[in-house]
Amino acid sequence: MKSKIVILLLLVSSLGMAQNQHFWDGIEAFDGPTDENPVLAAQLDFYFDKMVAPLPNSITLEISRLIERTSKNTALRDFILWHLFEKYQHPEYMTHDQVFVWLYDQYFSKLEIKDLNEANLALIRDKAEHFRRLALFNIAPNFQLNDSVDLQSIESEYTVLFFFDHDCDLCLQERRDLDSVCAKHPEITIFAIDMNPDGSSGFVKPSELVMLYDIETTPLLLVLDRDKRIIAKKIQARQIPVFTSKLVE
Repeated sequence: MKSKIVILLLLVSSLGMAQNQHFWDGIEAFDGPTDENPVLAAQLDFYFDKMVAPLPNSITLEISRLIERTSKNTALRDFILWHLFEKYQHPEYMTHDQVFVWLYDQYFSKLEIKDLNEANLALIRDKAEHFRRLALFNIAPNFQLNDSVDLQSIESEYTVLFFFDHDCDLCLQERRDLDSVCAKHPEITIFAIDMNPDGSSGFVKPSELVMLYDIETTPLLLVLDRDKRIIAKKIQARQIPVFTSKLVE
């Protein structure tokens, strides 16, 4: 039975690879509009959402192949790069922020791209560096709230960084869920930071944390291991046990 399953998986994988190889047939001859092209945009989304494994290495490999095929048509190449920039600027999966970093390293930092100027290149560079710093398994940036409490000083098997706003109903519900999860698991320590300026205290300012942790919205939750490495981010409290093997019941 196991051998049949393996053969079936290999067959499915081979079929997927064959479909991928022919999906962009004829793209080299593309001569349509590139300023706004919803059909091409939809094709890109379908391809990278449905036909490519949702792994950073798989995605970047397919991007490099596509950019190589369109390298002689710079207008098309630039359309693709800008579309993928928008797509992975707000990644659906926590590991896909590294696709954005790769796009910056491989293309935006090296090529002359339409509408890319010094101002927006600086913003892209900053975003890439935020993502690079907060990549999974990196040590979370340290900060201090008062004289005695800083992130690295917390002794705990797991630490949950919870950025919230006390005026946010969604944040309050997430905090209730977080308390419920942690009540069953004393090995978790919650480090909650109110991002509302009226509720902030200590040395660190909300604006500094926004830059340090690339906080666009609240609630924001990160799970750290004993060494303060990031093992999960931008998840919901109820998902914590999925990412901490010792907590799976």
